[in-house]
Amino acid sequence: MNFLNKIYNYYFAFSINKILFHFTLLFNGNIYSKLFNFYSLFYNSKNRIIFRDRKYFCIEKKWIFSQKKVGLYAYGKGFDKRILELSSTYHLDKINFKDDDNIIDIGANNGDLYLCFKDKINYYGFEPSPEIFLNLKHNVPNQNIFNLGLWNKSNKDIDFYLSDEFGDSSIIPINKFSKKISIKTTTLNEVIEKINSRIKLLKIEAEGAEPEILEGLSDKLNMVEYITIDCGFERGVNQDSTISECSNYLIKNNFSMVGFNNPRIVVLFKNNNLIYYI
Repeated sequence: MNFLNKIYNYYFAFSINKILFHFTLLFNGNIYSKLFNFYSLFYNSKNRIIFRDRKYFCIEKKWIFSQKKVGLYAYGKGFDKRILELSSTYHLDKINFKDDDNIIDIGANNGDLYLCFKDKINYYGFEPSPEIFLNLKHNVPNQNIFNLGLWNKSNKDIDFYLSDEFGDSSIIPINKFSKKISIKTTTLNEVIEKINSRIKLLKIEAEGAEPEILEGLSDKLNMVEYITIDCGFERGVNQDSTISECSNYLIKNNFSMVGFNNPRIVVLFKNNNLIYYI
């Protein structure tokens, strides 16, 4: 009987969660904020938001977001749960971080990865969407953030397909996008050249552009200790995974796969041939 009760309670809570989540997304502004706060209360989270200047402000962390769906999913259950989720998803719990480690965050969005490190790292965040970059700039002050895309070529105007509300913006053409804009790109070779120091972790979440970004790392690959990549089914109109291309490239260059998440395909690689001095 206890087993049946557990099943019932699980599916009941799951159904309530889905109803609250989708109902909240029907509204904007102050009404969305009130429903967000009720959703957060439902999960015993201290996070509360207010709507101001077309942005949603999380009072607990002085954090802002502008995308309703991304915001509710990421922060509706509180920042502690968000940090635990990110640490597990990107395999951060498998890495021994130290103060002043260099972290490169490609596809930084609102800067959520930075939450996991409590100001102890040197953070380099790259977000090509102009609107989301403003959120990143507010959320991660006094760090190194750039309104640039990463690619296999630099200083080039390239088409970028905006899908900010769902966090799916991409250089690779996609089916559903709100607007096509032109962005500047750089390469990881150039980024690491300027940092001029070993990189503890490189995180890549580029909605399908991961193979091209890795191509731009050819010269400085051995200055990166760990690479965590979201290789999920997000590339282009066919929504392909990039795990084959990314894995083949890194294993060929003497990286080992040391972490794998499924069904969201996020893979952690470790460099077997580090250059410790430059």
